[in-house]
Amino acid sequence: MKPKILVISRDSWNDTNNSGNTLSNLFQNWETDRIANLYCRDEIPNNKICSNYFKISESLLVKKLLRKVTVAGMKVQKQDATSVTSEIRDERNEKKLYDFFRKNRFHVFLWGRELLWKMVNWKSKELKDFIKDFNPDVIYSPSYDSFYMHDILKFVQKESDVPVVFFHCDDLVTYRQYSWSPLYWINRYVLRKHMDKSIRLAAKNYCIIDEQSRVYKKIYNLDFDILYKTGDFTNFPQTHSPNIPLKLIYTGNIIYGRIHSLFSIADALKVINSEEIKAKLYLYTANEITPEVRQRLKSSESVEIMGKVPYSQIPEILNDGDILVHVESFEKQQMLATSLSFSTKIVDYLEAGKPIFAMGWKEAASIKYLHDNGIGITANTSEEVLDRLRDLIDHTESLNENGLKAWNFGKEKHNKNEVLKKFESDMEMVMTKNAIV
Repeated sequence: MKPKILVISRDSWNDTNNSGNTLSNLFQNWETDRIANLYCRDEIPNNKICSNYFKISESLLVKKLLRKVTVAGMKVQKQDATSVTSEIRDERNEKKLYDFFRKNRFHVFLWGRELLWKMVNWKSKELKDFIKDFNPDVIYSPSYDSFYMHDILKFVQKESDVPVVFFHCDDLVTYRQYSWSPLYWINRYVLRKHMDKSIRLAAKNYCIIDEQSRVYKKIYNLDFDILYKTGDFTNFPQTHSPNIPLKLIYTGNIIYGRIHSLFSIADALKVINSEEIKAKLYLYTANEITPEVRQRLKSSESVEIMGKVPYSQIPEILNDGDILVHVESFEKQQMLATSLSFSTKIVDYLEAGKPIFAMGWKEAASIKYLHDNGIGITANTSEEVLDRLRDLIDHTESLNENGLKAWNFGKEKHNKNEVLKKFESDMEMVMTKNAIV
């Protein structure tokens, strides 16, 4: 029987967002009664794995501060229509707020949120009972840049007295960053102190990519194993004749400067399509697209803006494409911020068995991963985009070959049977070591 895992997450466990999809990917073999989730957003969980939740949200913290509620947290179970309607309303309101914060990461807002978590007592009897009733064997948590998430992790570990498994997706440790703001560096310093404590609290630390593991090992003199996102590489996807015109597919965020890389691809396609339409870029994103951005993309006459789709439709969309596109930012702050980060959608691309075209700074972890392993065509400048994209589009006979190469690499490194078997073994080992102690 698998260990009972209490998952701590900032967002709700929702398969339609990246963080929730990553959790479902990792815990897909767990029994429902062996897993629970403590989360910190006014969002509705949506997955087939977990049914036992406890929510602490900022709206509840505010209500408790104003004495409209007595507890800043609540157990979340299967909901009736009335409660779902209320949850949807709260979720929409909170999403608008977080979208604003995401676009405008003013430190006064970030610190105001942290102050709220410090001022209001969220360590309720209800939360303690939730932890006690579930009685976990292991706590699992991704690392976060919110200070309060580290406070929650420490509190839950103290209450449960079980080992912590800590997973690192982004660089929240090094000072190899770029900003002229003193407030940024104060925030980074405080975050580093929180990360130091959480990393040393953990019985096991995972990193998402090799380079991050190497850097963290050097800093902390601790082991940081690699935990890849997994895919189903049992059978190579059924191929089809190239679309006319070719379909380039991009699925992901356009924020953090990535839109400018997409502009470069749109401009290159405009040149390539000057005499005849050879290829079009289909853009799938949940991010808001402003009229200015829409006009900039549309002016190339080579981009179709498809908007947001459920994650369940992504495999079919990728399979219908000919070339899958990944981009990273060339803004200095974002370049350094992503130098140790890995885009999990690359595993979806590998699983689709299609050639991958990527544009970004050559030291960005995702670009480097594709280039160093020979599983994608990468471009580091606008000039390279035009040359390499034109070469890929003009030689459609090589598309299936490039796709097979990417799929075979995915089968070797990201095969769910092997990755999840090791992960489950690690969880059992962590639990057993704690029992012995």
